Amino acid sequence: MSDWISQTLYSNGTMKNKLHIHDQKELEKKEYLITSRNASLFLMKKPRIDDISDLQKIHKIMFGELYDWAGEYRPGNFQKNGFDFFDHTRFGFAERSINNLIKNNPPKSALAPMDYAKLIDEINFMHPFREGNGRSCKVFMLAYAANHHQVLDYPRKNNEMIAAQQAADVDRIAKLIKVEDTPDRAAAFKQLLLKQQQELSDLDQDGLER
Repeated sequence: MSDWISQTLYSNGTMKNKLHIHDQKELEKKEYLITSRNASLFLMKKPRIDDISDLQKIHKIMFGELYDWAGEYRPGNFQKNGFDFFDHTRFGFAERSINNLIKNNPPKSALAPMDYAKLIDEINFMHPFREGNGRSCKVFMLAYAANHHQVLDYPRKNNEMIAAQQAADVDRIAKLIKVEDTPDRAAAFKQLLLKQQQELSDLDQDGLER
C-alpha cells in the first residue's frame, strides 16, 4: 500500500474522518447520507458547469464534512481491481482534455449519450480524488446535462457500467446512459431535483437518521 494511502486510514483500515468514526459500516451509512444531502443542496442552486475545476468544488461540497482532503487531487498514484488510473503528475493533461470536451459542447445544445459517455470515461480515468470519484462525477454530469436542458440517468453502481468504465468502452457506456430532453434549463433542474428528493425520502424510509 502506498504511503499516501495508508496515511488516510485508521489502523483498522477505516478511512480517517472528521467525525472520528472507526466502524466501516457506520461510516459508509453516514457518508452516504451526508453526501446525498449535500449533492441535493448543491443542485438546488442550479449551478453552471464551466470546466473540470467545478468537479473539485462539487467534491468539496459533498465530502467536506467528513474528510480533510475533500476537493483536493490525490498526491500519488493508485489502482483498483488491477486497473491503473491516470498518473497524478500529469493531471494537467487530463484537465485540458476534459475541458476541451466541455468547450466543444456549447450550452443549450442538446447532447447525445456518446457526448456524455466520453466525458464520463475521461473523468473516470483521471480519478482525481482519494475516494468519492464516482459520486462526485455523477453530480457533475447531472448538473452539466441540466445546463444542456437535459436530464441524465445512468447506473453508477451497475456491474455492466463498472465493467464498461474499467474497459474504457465508451460505446458500452453510451448504451447505458438515458438522456431526456426538457424545454429549458429550469425544467431540467426541477425534474432532476424531484428525483433527488425521492432518493432522500427513500433513505429516511430505510431507517437512516435525518
